[in-house]
Amino acid sequence: MFRLIVIYEIVFILFWNLLYQSSSGIENWFQEKFLSAIFSVLSTMALGFSIAYVVYITLKISGISAKLKKIKDPRKT
Repeated sequence: MFRLIVIYEIVFILFWNLLYQSSSGIENWFQEKFLSAIFSVLSTMALGFSIAYVVYITLKISGISAKLKKIKDPRKT
């Protein structure tokens, strides 16, 4: 679960950096409406975490995660 959270945080940071660098309009928006920008960043982060957690729980309940753990690692032959 910890690896999932770390991976999600890295993807989230890369997504926001890409968004910030690609549009000059968002740069002005960050400067003018700082609290709105913080709320947007945190709310999208929470939404992404919720989606990742729902996928994780769904895999766990459906039994797919147990099947994935049983697959042998091809690198360790």
